Amino acid sequence: MQRSPVVAFLIVLSLLHVIALGRATEERRLLPKADGSAYVIPGSLIKITALEFDGLASDIMFLRALLFMGSTYERKETPRVKSWEWKWFYDTLTASTDIDPYFLDPYLLGNAYLTWGGGMVNEANTLLEKGSRYRDWDWTLPLYIGFNHFYFLRQNEKASMYLMHASRRPGASPILASLAANLAYKERKTENAVIFMQEILTRTEDEDLKKYFEMRLEYLNGVLLLEKGVSRYKAKFHKVPSNLNQLVKERILMALPADPYGGTYYVDSKGIVKSTSELQLMPQ
Repeated sequence: MQRSPVVAFLIVLSLLHVIALGRATEERRLLPKADGSAYVIPGSLIKITALEFDGLASDIMFLRALLFMGSTYERKETPRVKSWEWKWFYDTLTASTDIDPYFLDPYLLGNAYLTWGGGMVNEANTLLEKGSRYRDWDWTLPLYIGFNHFYFLRQNEKASMYLMHASRRPGASPILASLAANLAYKERKTENAVIFMQEILTRTEDEDLKKYFEMRLEYLNGVLLLEKGVSRYKAKFHKVPSNLNQLVKERILMALPADPYGGTYYVDSKGIVKSTSELQLMPQ
């Protein structure tokens, strides 16, 4: 009588855990007593032994992480999740995605908890980067990476790069392009923002969206023109102009551009060009 494939898989998985027991025992010496279960068998090893059941093995690892995180809500102590448990959680999700890198749920679970709860933003981004490489049609994963760089790491330039990447994927929200350009502008990367917005316009067929992006582009072109004017003024007079009208007075510019949003461009004491309407760049 032949064994069923599922039984065969369970036997292999059990043997794998026995083999790993020696390694786990060694790991316990480096961990507090309560941390003995923190060792996670590498996903690459599980994938080899799982044969055609790699999807099931990935599910099992994901469910372990999910059930663990759910169980912590019953705890009263602070912190609710210990640092070694966060590592176990991350390692478990890493194993799950190593086994099946196309499985979306582990990436979403990791991003939700590792960032807000665990303070492991870089680890969350590492998971998301893997998912983004394999799920190269999915625009949400680079969006999450961009958000993490913006909100948690305060790296607007990197955030802009990932949002630009996300906006190029099929089905991406059109607002991502505008947000990416805005973040680039905030980092004084206006020229890159203009180039990117021009690229988006060439790919936009909807007339309403074209008008939306054309206004963004007009605004950024105005900023870029003024930035170049301020740079020329500083090179000539070795100081920041007291106001933008100085650019016209010194014949650096023929005229000042109009803000399409109805605000007024100005230069601050550090020589950065801004507008009274710049908040309108943010999506509503």
